[in-house]
Amino acid sequence: MADKIKMKGHESFSIREGWLTKGLIEVSNNSKVFSEKDQTDIFGIGTNMVKSLKYWLQATSLINDNKKNEYVLSKLGQLIYKYDKYIENKFTLYLIHLNLVLNVDKAYIWNLFFNKCHFKTFSKKDLYEQICELLEADNFEYNEKVLSDEISVLLKTYLIEEKDGTPEDNFICPLTDLKLIRKISKDTYKRELSNISYLNKYIVYWAILQQTNEDNISIDELIKGNNSVCNLLNLDKITLNEYLDMLKKDKYITINRTAGLNMVYFNKKLDLENIFKLEFEGGE
Repeated sequence: MADKIKMKGHESFSIREGWLTKGLIEVSNNSKVFSEKDQTDIFGIGTNMVKSLKYWLQATSLINDNKKNEYVLSKLGQLIYKYDKYIENKFTLYLIHLNLVLNVDKAYIWNLFFNKCHFKTFSKKDLYEQICELLEADNFEYNEKVLSDEISVLLKTYLIEEKDGTPEDNFICPLTDLKLIRKISKDTYKRELSNISYLNKYIVYWAILQQTNEDNISIDELIKGNNSVCNLLNLDKITLNEYLDMLKKDKYITINRTAGLNMVYFNKKLDLENIFKLEFEGGE
Protein backbone atom coordinates (compact mmCIF):
# COMPACT_ATOMS: atom_id res chain seq x y z
CA MET A 1 0.00 0.00 0.00
CA ALA A 2 1.37 3.43 -0.97
CA ASP A 3 2.15 5.96 1.74
CA LYS A 4 0.50 9.37 1.79
CA ILE A 5 2.32 12.62 2.27
CA LYS A 6 0.92 15.64 4.08
CA MET A 7 0.25 18.62 1.82
CA LYS A 8 -1.74 21.84 1.77
CA GLY A 9 -1.57 22.63 5.48
CA HIS A 10 -0.81 26.17 4.30
CA GLU A 11 -4.37 26.59 2.90
CA SER A 12 -2.73 27.72 -0.41
CA PHE A 13 -1.15 30.79 1.24
CA SER A 14 2.60 31.32 1.25
CA ILE A 15 4.20 33.02 4.26
CA ARG A 16 3.23 36.69 4.20
CA GLU A 17 5.16 39.70 5.38
CA GLY A 18 4.79 40.13 9.14
CA TRP A 19 3.07 36.80 9.75
CA LEU A 20 5.91 35.03 11.53
CA THR A 21 6.61 38.04 13.76
CA LYS A 22 2.94 38.29 14.69
CA GLY A 23 2.89 34.56 15.40
CA LEU A 24 5.97 34.70 17.65
CA ILE A 25 4.54 37.62 19.63
CA GLU A 26 1.08 36.13 20.12
CA VAL A 27 2.29 32.61 21.00
CA SER A 28 4.77 34.06 23.50
CA ASN A 29 1.88 35.97 25.10
CA ASN A 30 -0.65 33.12 25.07
CA SER A 31 0.18 29.45 24.50
CA LYS A 32 -3.51 28.79 23.72
CA VAL A 33 -3.87 31.59 21.18
CA PHE A 34 -4.78 29.16 18.38
CA SER A 35 -7.71 27.89 20.46
CA GLU A 36 -9.16 31.31 21.21
CA LYS A 37 -12.56 32.06 19.69
CA ASP A 38 -11.40 35.53 18.62
CA GLN A 39 -8.11 34.34 17.07
CA THR A 40 -8.97 36.05 13.76
CA ASP A 41 -9.26 39.37 15.62
CA ILE A 42 -6.05 38.69 17.53
CA PHE A 43 -4.07 38.04 14.35
CA GLY A 44 -6.00 40.45 12.15
CA ILE A 45 -6.46 37.88 9.36
CA GLY A 46 -9.18 35.47 8.21
CA THR A 47 -9.85 31.96 9.49
CA ASN A 48 -7.99 30.13 6.69
CA MET A 49 -5.06 32.51 7.01
CA VAL A 50 -4.84 31.77 10.74
CA LYS A 51 -4.66 28.06 9.89
CA SER A 52 -1.95 28.86 7.36
CA LEU A 53 0.02 30.95 9.84
CA LYS A 54 -0.11 28.13 12.38
CA TYR A 55 1.12 25.69 9.73
CA TRP A 56 4.04 27.95 8.73
CA LEU A 57 5.08 28.49 12.33
CA GLN A 58 5.18 24.69 12.73
CA ALA A 59 6.74 24.00 9.32
CA THR A 60 9.59 26.41 10.05
CA SER A 61 9.89 24.92 13.55
CA LEU A 62 9.39 28.28 15.26
CA ILE A 63 6.77 26.81 17.61
CA ASN A 64 6.33 23.40 19.23
CA ASP A 65 3.30 21.60 20.62
CA ASN A 66 3.33 21.83 24.39
CA LYS A 67 0.08 20.21 25.44
CA LYS A 68 -3.16 19.70 23.57
CA ASN A 69 -3.94 22.92 21.72
CA GLU A 70 -1.00 24.67 23.42
CA TYR A 71 2.13 25.95 21.70
CA VAL A 72 5.42 27.39 22.87
CA LEU A 73 8.28 29.04 21.05
CA SER A 74 10.96 26.58 19.97
CA LYS A 75 14.62 27.32 20.68
CA LEU A 76 14.90 28.99 17.27
CA GLY A 77 11.66 30.88 17.89
CA GLN A 78 12.98 32.14 21.23
CA LEU A 79 16.27 33.29 19.71
CA ILE A 80 14.59 35.08 16.81
CA TYR A 81 12.18 36.71 19.28
CA LYS A 82 15.17 37.91 21.32
CA TYR A 83 17.55 39.01 18.58
CA ASP A 84 15.53 39.72 15.42
CA LYS A 85 11.83 39.78 16.29
CA TYR A 86 10.90 41.63 13.11
CA ILE A 87 12.98 39.27 10.94
CA GLU A 88 15.02 42.00 9.25
CA ASN A 89 18.32 40.09 8.98
CA LYS A 90 19.08 37.67 6.13
CA PHE A 91 20.85 35.50 8.72
CA THR A 92 17.44 34.89 10.30
CA LEU A 93 15.76 34.27 6.94
CA TYR A 94 18.35 31.63 6.02
CA LEU A 95 17.75 29.79 9.30
CA ILE A 96 13.99 29.86 8.69
CA HIS A 97 14.60 28.54 5.16
CA LEU A 98 16.81 25.71 6.45
CA ASN A 99 14.25 24.70 9.08
CA LEU A 100 11.48 24.67 6.48
CA VAL A 101 13.38 22.53 3.98
CA LEU A 102 14.55 20.10 6.67
CA ASN A 103 10.99 19.57 7.93
CA VAL A 104 10.09 16.52 5.84
CA ASP A 105 6.90 15.95 7.83
CA LYS A 106 5.37 19.37 7.13
CA ALA A 107 7.23 20.43 3.96
CA TYR A 108 8.17 17.27 2.08
CA ILE A 109 7.91 18.88 -1.37
CA TRP A 110 10.32 21.65 -0.31
CA ASN A 111 12.81 19.00 0.80
CA LEU A 112 12.44 17.12 -2.50
CA PHE A 113 12.92 20.27 -4.53
CA PHE A 114 16.17 21.34 -2.87
CA ASN A 115 17.59 17.82 -2.54
CA LYS A 116 16.63 16.03 -5.73
CA CYS A 117 15.49 18.51 -8.39
CA HIS A 118 18.86 19.49 -9.78
CA PHE A 119 17.90 21.32 -12.96
CA LYS A 120 19.18 24.89 -13.20
CA THR A 121 16.28 26.20 -15.29
CA PHE A 122 12.80 24.73 -15.31
CA SER A 123 9.12 25.37 -15.92
CA LYS A 124 6.38 24.60 -13.43
CA LYS A 125 5.47 21.62 -15.63
CA ASP A 126 9.08 20.35 -15.49
CA LEU A 127 9.04 20.63 -11.72
CA TYR A 128 5.65 18.95 -11.40
CA GLU A 129 6.70 16.01 -13.61
CA GLN A 130 9.98 15.46 -11.78
CA ILE A 131 8.36 15.57 -8.36
CA CYS A 132 5.69 13.12 -9.57
CA GLU A 133 8.48 10.74 -10.64
CA LEU A 134 10.23 11.10 -7.28
CA LEU A 135 7.02 10.49 -5.31
CA GLU A 136 6.13 7.45 -7.41
CA ALA A 137 9.66 6.06 -7.06
CA ASP A 138 9.24 6.28 -3.27
CA ASN A 139 5.75 4.71 -3.49
CA PHE A 140 3.91 7.82 -2.29
CA GLU A 141 0.25 8.50 -3.01
CA TYR A 142 -0.71 12.03 -4.02
CA ASN A 143 -3.56 14.04 -5.47
CA GLU A 144 -2.53 15.74 -8.73
CA LYS A 145 -4.40 18.98 -8.06
CA VAL A 146 -3.12 19.22 -4.50
CA LEU A 147 0.45 18.56 -5.66
CA SER A 148 0.14 21.26 -8.33
CA ASP A 149 -1.04 23.70 -5.66
CA GLU A 150 1.82 22.67 -3.38
CA ILE A 151 4.33 23.45 -6.12
CA SER A 152 2.69 26.85 -6.74
CA VAL A 153 3.07 27.72 -3.05
CA LEU A 154 6.69 26.51 -3.07
CA LEU A 155 7.47 28.89 -5.94
CA LYS A 156 5.64 31.75 -4.20
CA THR A 157 7.82 31.12 -1.13
CA TYR A 158 10.90 32.26 -3.04
CA LEU A 159 9.50 34.46 -5.83
CA ILE A 160 7.80 37.85 -5.73
CA GLU A 161 4.31 37.55 -7.20
CA GLU A 162 3.32 40.66 -9.13
CA LYS A 163 -0.26 41.61 -9.88
CA ASP A 164 -0.83 44.02 -12.78
CA GLY A 165 2.89 44.70 -12.75
CA THR A 166 2.91 45.92 -9.15
CA PRO A 167 4.05 43.72 -6.24
CA GLU A 168 1.78 43.78 -3.19
CA ASP A 169 4.16 44.07 -0.22
CA ASN A 170 1.89 42.23 2.21
CA PHE A 171 1.67 39.25 -0.18
CA ILE A 172 5.45 38.89 -0.50
CA CYS A 173 7.05 36.02 1.38
CA PRO A 174 10.11 37.28 3.30
CA LEU A 175 12.14 34.33 1.96
CA THR A 176 12.10 36.00 -1.48
CA ASP A 177 14.93 38.17 -0.10
CA LEU A 178 17.23 35.13 -0.31
CA LYS A 179 16.92 35.13 -4.12
CA LEU A 180 17.24 31.33 -4.34
CA ILE A 181 14.90 31.14 -7.37
CA ARG A 182 14.47 33.70 -10.14
CA LYS A 183 11.74 33.97 -12.75
CA ILE A 184 13.37 34.53 -16.14
CA SER A 185 10.26 34.41 -18.37
CA LYS A 186 6.52 33.78 -18.14
CA ASP A 187 6.91 30.15 -17.02
CA THR A 188 10.65 29.62 -16.77
CA TYR A 189 12.49 29.70 -13.48
CA LYS A 190 16.14 29.49 -12.54
CA ARG A 191 17.85 28.31 -9.38
CA GLU A 192 20.27 31.00 -8.30
CA LEU A 193 23.57 30.35 -6.56
CA SER A 194 23.63 31.88 -3.09
CA ASN A 195 25.35 35.25 -3.03
CA ILE A 196 28.54 35.07 -1.00
CA SER A 197 28.19 38.78 -0.18
CA TYR A 198 25.21 38.11 2.09
CA LEU A 199 25.16 34.38 2.86
CA ASN A 200 26.69 34.41 6.33
CA LYS A 201 29.48 31.91 7.00
CA TYR A 202 27.75 30.92 10.26
CA ILE A 203 24.71 29.81 8.27
CA VAL A 204 26.94 27.54 6.18
CA TYR A 205 28.60 26.26 9.36
CA TRP A 206 25.20 25.57 10.98
CA ALA A 207 23.91 23.79 7.87
CA ILE A 208 27.01 21.57 7.88
CA LEU A 209 26.45 20.72 11.55
CA GLN A 210 22.87 19.65 10.73
CA GLN A 211 24.16 17.22 8.15
CA THR A 212 26.06 14.91 10.50
CA ASN A 213 26.32 13.80 14.12
CA GLU A 214 29.93 12.73 13.56
CA ASP A 215 33.08 14.73 14.22
CA ASN A 216 33.96 14.79 10.54
CA ILE A 217 32.36 14.73 7.10
CA SER A 218 33.68 14.43 3.56
CA ILE A 219 33.56 17.41 1.21
CA ASP A 220 31.91 15.12 -1.33
CA GLU A 221 29.07 14.52 1.15
CA LEU A 222 28.75 18.28 1.68
CA ILE A 223 28.24 18.62 -2.06
CA LYS A 224 26.12 15.59 -2.97
CA GLY A 225 24.70 14.12 0.24
CA ASN A 226 21.06 14.21 1.33
CA ASN A 227 20.28 17.56 2.98
CA SER A 228 23.76 18.71 2.01
CA VAL A 229 24.76 22.31 2.54
CA CYS A 230 25.18 22.70 -1.23
CA ASN A 231 21.69 21.36 -1.94
CA LEU A 232 19.90 23.39 0.70
CA LEU A 233 21.71 26.68 0.10
CA ASN A 234 22.26 26.51 -3.67
CA LEU A 235 26.05 26.43 -3.38
CA ASP A 236 28.46 25.14 -6.00
CA LYS A 237 31.73 23.37 -5.23
CA ILE A 238 33.88 26.49 -5.66
CA THR A 239 31.76 28.62 -3.33
CA LEU A 240 31.54 25.84 -0.75
CA ASN A 241 35.33 25.66 -0.62
CA GLU A 242 35.50 29.43 -0.11
CA TYR A 243 33.26 29.07 2.96
CA LEU A 244 35.27 26.09 4.22
CA ASP A 245 38.44 28.16 3.98
CA MET A 246 36.76 30.96 5.98
CA LEU A 247 35.69 28.50 8.69
CA LYS A 248 39.17 26.97 8.73
CA LYS A 249 40.74 30.41 9.14
CA ASP A 250 38.43 31.03 12.11
CA LYS A 251 39.48 27.65 13.56
CA TYR A 252 35.96 26.15 13.55
CA ILE A 253 37.10 23.33 11.30
CA THR A 254 40.23 21.59 10.01
CA ILE A 255 40.40 20.46 6.38
CA ASN A 256 42.46 17.55 5.11
CA ARG A 257 42.81 17.67 1.34
CA THR A 258 45.86 15.39 1.16
CA ALA A 259 45.95 11.93 -0.43
CA GLY A 260 42.47 12.43 -1.85
CA LEU A 261 40.85 12.46 1.60
CA ASN A 262 39.00 15.80 1.27
CA MET A 263 37.65 15.61 4.80
CA VAL A 264 36.32 18.29 7.14
CA TYR A 265 36.94 17.85 10.88
CA PHE A 266 35.07 19.90 13.48
CA ASN A 267 37.31 21.61 15.99
CA LYS A 268 34.21 22.63 17.95
CA LYS A 269 30.47 22.36 17.54
CA LEU A 270 28.55 25.46 18.56
CA ASP A 271 24.89 25.33 19.49
CA LEU A 272 22.24 27.57 17.97
CA GLU A 273 22.41 30.10 20.80
CA ASN A 274 26.13 30.59 20.27
CA ILE A 275 25.55 31.00 16.53
CA PHE A 276 23.10 33.83 17.28
CA LYS A 277 25.54 35.44 19.72
CA LEU A 278 28.28 35.38 17.10
CA GLU A 279 26.00 37.09 14.60
CA PHE A 280 24.26 39.63 16.82
CA GLU A 281 26.71 40.18 19.70
CA GLY A 282 30.02 39.41 18.03
CA GLY A 283 31.11 36.76 20.51
CA GLU A 284 30.48 33.25 21.81
